[in-house]
Amino acid sequence: MRALTAFEAAARLGSFRLAADELGITRSAVSHQIRTLEENLGIELFRRDARRAALSRQGQVYYPAVRDAFDQIEAQTQLLRPQRGDNELTLQVYVTVALKWLIPKLHDFERRHPDMKVKLSTAYFDWDFDQGHVDAAFILARNRGPAHYYRTLFASRLTPVCSPKLLEGETSLKTPADLRRHKLLYVYTAEEDWRIWLEAAGVRGIELSDRLAFDSYILAQEAAVEGRGVAMTIGPFAREEIASGRLVQPFALKAAHRHSWVFACDAADRLKPKIRRFESWLADQVAADPALKDYR
Repeated sequence: MRALTAFEAAARLGSFRLAADELGITRSAVSHQIRTLEENLGIELFRRDARRAALSRQGQVYYPAVRDAFDQIEAQTQLLRPQRGDNELTLQVYVTVALKWLIPKLHDFERRHPDMKVKLSTAYFDWDFDQGHVDAAFILARNRGPAHYYRTLFASRLTPVCSPKLLEGETSLKTPADLRRHKLLYVYTAEEDWRIWLEAAGVRGIELSDRLAFDSYILAQEAAVEGRGVAMTIGPFAREEIASGRLVQPFALKAAHRHSWVFACDAADRLKPKIRRFESWLADQVAADPALKDYR
């Protein structure tokens, strides 16, 4: 290893003297280490008649392999060694998921990892992994980048919800076709939700309202609580409102969405301790949540 280190430094810097300065040894020691390596390999790695440490033809072939090996060792060492900020994780998460599912569970992560700090970045418009601004994401990935790692957590299923008031009176909701008489509340970055559900229900000719749209499911749900129309859920994120009677599910149909909820990060960061800790904890929470039984 000492000989390989001397060879790599001299080849990279183009000088035995500069390599000696970098390694904190004498120039003759560098020359001796390289000579030992050459004798072991049975080839000449440098042209000795050159004023600089010029690589021979064999040395030019050998150097990239040695350099790549050192780069891989360095990269893996950095992954294993605690880095500055390794106890702080910024997570991209949709606001509805954060409020209705994740935040109530984070106390368990804090208990298990008291040295970790989690920062939530709620994404209203960007469904895809926001590389460069967050460490990881808990999202409904619509476009999966090849440089990213994705772990599917649970399926996304679409179900309408509304105020119990909409089940009463002459315009009450009895069948999906009755939705024609009500305003469909929707998230304007996810207009396809209603189209997917209506197609699964076999209903045609119903258009979304062009007068009221929202940037999050939680706002659409609150409008539904107030009786403003029928909103769409995309997971078990209205269970509290349904349990309390503020919302009801007028139809049993849960239509499968085209995409699933995933944990995502840069593929190169997957082995970082903070990423592995949170991914493992998040997967355990999903597996243990009875509300997700029908979504796994």
